[in-house]
Amino acid sequence: MRRKPGGRPGKNYGAVKTVVQMEALSSLECFSGEGKADERVLKDVNLHLGRPQSWAIYGRSPFEIKLLLEIMANIKPYHDGKCILVERGMMRHKRTILEHVFYIGGATMLYDNMNTLESLMFATARMGFSPPYRQQQLFEMLLGLGLGPISLTPIGALTREERAVVTLLAALYSDSVMIVFNLPEYDFEDVLIGAIGMISEKIRDRGKTLIFGTKDCALIEKAATHSAYLAEGRIIYQGTVERLRSRYDKILLTIRDENVLQIAEGLAPLLPDHRLSIVGDDLLISDHGDVSSDPLPVYERIIELGFAPQHIGVNPKTVRNAYEEIDRRYDLQKQLFQ
Repeated sequence: MRRKPGGRPGKNYGAVKTVVQMEALSSLECFSGEGKADERVLKDVNLHLGRPQSWAIYGRSPFEIKLLLEIMANIKPYHDGKCILVERGMMRHKRTILEHVFYIGGATMLYDNMNTLESLMFATARMGFSPPYRQQQLFEMLLGLGLGPISLTPIGALTREERAVVTLLAALYSDSVMIVFNLPEYDFEDVLIGAIGMISEKIRDRGKTLIFGTKDCALIEKAATHSAYLAEGRIIYQGTVERLRSRYDKILLTIRDENVLQIAEGLAPLLPDHRLSIVGDDLLISDHGDVSSDPLPVYERIIELGFAPQHIGVNPKTVRNAYEEIDRRYDLQKQLFQ
């Protein structure tokens, strides 16, 4: 679903600040189980996505993520609740092609007989610049994104992930204020993750909002300003990536040693206010609950106590650690109510 290419959003959307507002939304689709009542795949979804931002919808189930983004793009209707797209209310059971949404749900939107540069020339044909100038600018951009090696490769010879990134570049030049990149099952290599991150920044610079589904925390780190976690049909976190990392990555220090179990047993009674866990050869020292402390005093205390592990380092806050902590809390909460 593509609209005419251009450099900026349509003039009617210049003052729009909210691109998606969902309230108590549930899906038409249900899960059925023998002897159990049907359960909505998505239920009581509340989301508020602004502009210009880059939102990563993360979750355990690619099916749930894809369904949520299909509803966002008005590809699929919903059962109940409210969905407002670009400050326009949508009818629950009506599907329409929306001029302000550029939806990418696969890698088949490009012409196989064109190469990457030709595809982007085609997508930007109405921008008003001369072909030689556009070709030079687009080629330089591909080089800057690390996509120089595929710039003259036929689309039909690209991987599905490479074709998806080229399509995202085409979306950058569209008039749409909302770009939905709905490919959570795709596995992007590092160079493509880096390219998506830079394209995401360019999308925001043009006043647009990018919404993408993913199960890859590295992609969130590179390409998202905001993220939401979809678990069993409900949103259990939404907010900025910065807040996600600072609030939920509770790991303070990482200790690596061949005798890590011995060190853990020695430190456990000496650090009663912290959680110790072993992952491989690593001992992770974390804060409890919502408590947040400075790792330096803990580091100094370990050294003062006479422990000398082969490696001890301060943990850099990451999306992966944060979402693992949210996972842990969510599973604990489920167990309490079972």
